[in-house]
Amino acid sequence: MMGLEDVNVGMIPTNPIRQESLIAAHNLLRELEANDSLTDDMKKILADLDSKLSAMELKNDSSNSSESVPILRERELNDAKEKLKSAHDKIMGWDSTLDMIWESGPDKAAEYIEAVENVLCLVELFRSLWMKGDDDHEISQAEDVLQVAMQRLEEELVHVLGHQRQSYVPSEVEEGDEPEGSGEQEDVNFELIDPEAIPFIKSIKKVMFDAKYDQDFCAAYVKTQKEALEDCLIGLGMETVSIDELVKMDWNIMASKIKTWILVIRTAVQVYFLAEKRLCDEVLGKSEPYASLCLTNITKSAMTCLFNFGHAMALGPHTPEKLFYILDMYEVLVEIEEKINEFFSEEGGSYVKTEFEEVKSRLGDAARATFLGFGEVILSDPTVDPFPGGGVHPLSSYVMNYIIVFLPDYCKTLNTLLHEKDDANNVITNQVLPEKSLLAKNLRSIVAKLKFNLEKKSHLYRDAALQHIFLMNNTHYIQQKVINSEQQKLFGDDWIRTQIVSYQQHATSYVRSTWSSVVASLRDDGIPSGSGSGVRLVLKEKIRVFSVAFEDVYRSQTSWSIRDEQLREELRISISQKVILAYQSFIGRHKKFDIEKYVKYDSDDLENLLRDFFEGSQKSLNSRRR
Repeated sequence: MMGLEDVNVGMIPTNPIRQESLIAAHNLLRELEANDSLTDDMKKILADLDSKLSAMELKNDSSNSSESVPILRERELNDAKEKLKSAHDKIMGWDSTLDMIWESGPDKAAEYIEAVENVLCLVELFRSLWMKGDDDHEISQAEDVLQVAMQRLEEELVHVLGHQRQSYVPSEVEEGDEPEGSGEQEDVNFELIDPEAIPFIKSIKKVMFDAKYDQDFCAAYVKTQKEALEDCLIGLGMETVSIDELVKMDWNIMASKIKTWILVIRTAVQVYFLAEKRLCDEVLGKSEPYASLCLTNITKSAMTCLFNFGHAMALGPHTPEKLFYILDMYEVLVEIEEKINEFFSEEGGSYVKTEFEEVKSRLGDAARATFLGFGEVILSDPTVDPFPGGGVHPLSSYVMNYIIVFLPDYCKTLNTLLHEKDDANNVITNQVLPEKSLLAKNLRSIVAKLKFNLEKKSHLYRDAALQHIFLMNNTHYIQQKVINSEQQKLFGDDWIRTQIVSYQQHATSYVRSTWSSVVASLRDDGIPSGSGSGVRLVLKEKIRVFSVAFEDVYRSQTSWSIRDEQLREELRISISQKVILAYQSFIGRHKKFDIEKYVKYDSDDLENLLRDFFEGSQKSLNSRRR
């Protein structure tokens, strides 16, 4: 079947005898133009044919009779002038009022569009009827009316886009929330413009494009949508922040701005850009280059502003507290990457895609550098004063919470970033055992540097026994944090066993360094043979020395701290097995000398006193007796 585009005006007979054929062709065109299912391109072809048929009628008439040409041409011109006057009155009537056509209802809007379409046809008709030497007044008048209409339609376009825009309110991030990884957000099916206004906007587009005012339409469309988009994003918190401002900014303020940035860029791409693309495709035509070009021009400025903040964060100081926020920023870019590639797939969007890849890459580099530099930050933690009571040092709590509590949400992303720089392992990232991954190796390295710093800090204690309590506490804390977390698989069983052996060795060293001298007074050396008063005096002195030594330890070590209840109890049992059993054995071996009267503390007393050890608050023996 022959399409409209295949119709050639040369196929229409121009023989005077076939004048009826021209009239029939005109009527056929009128019927075809009334078909609502025609595309814009097909309607334009029909309009061109209509104009050419009118010109051919004149040509046909001239071949019939030279005398009939002026009459026919005059009749055609008069009819066209009447139509121009009618269209002129409708168009200029609206030009003299401040009322908006759209606000007057769909019927008035349709009438105005029809009048403009008539003027478009009349311009073509006047040009086809014009002969050399004719006055071009009608052509000029029609073109003037058309220009007025184009200006008015541009105003209507801006008005409708502005007043029929619909709002979207995203869910806010709660104040004070810690970063927990960027959870993906589903695309939102949101209509930017009230659907009832879309047909009028499309009508404006059609007539402006038909009139060769396509650039004017696109410029007005882009400017209006761009300003509205930026207003929406600014309302959500989008702002321009320089690197210098970020460096000087209070951390709490910066953290808040990062959360806002994540909310804004996610909402921009998954809500507003998606809605803008749908609107561009519907109004301008999905397959048309205008649609992608307008989308790029609408969104480019906002994206540049958001990218600049990302660049500033990537270039700023890489302090440990920023890692998880930078990873949040990186992850949200990974999340929206597919949409960015879809929205800006055409050549005009290459700038946005390039900038996107650049800021994503820089944030990834910043996150990787911050994580790899964490160990050096730990090593450089100042060692000035001993931590009271030999308890778990704040540095241990900070580091272990950092890698055990906050890091797990980012392990997959961080491991990918680490392997990106390791070409040899990049291909097999998903095949290695967890404890063999680069992330696992770096985590173990971080803990090793923590333990190295703790070893230095232990030397701040003058008492060797307290050094061991300090290292036992912190090693046990590190090991417990790992085995009670999902990070256990990254550290591996061998590493965990090593930590257990380490803190048990410190416990054994503590018992030896503290209690060996106390128990030494209970040895039998120095006790004279026989059963006289000399023996009793020596035994009495040994019991006294033991009691004094025990009291000295009690006064100092009740203020020492072991906050893990099980570890505290295990160490008390170890002390009891070494000290109280030795004390009981000594009393039992020499009970024949009636030494009970020299005994200040029996075994139960010592057990009760041991319960005061490592509670973190110094006890008084006097108050204990009371």
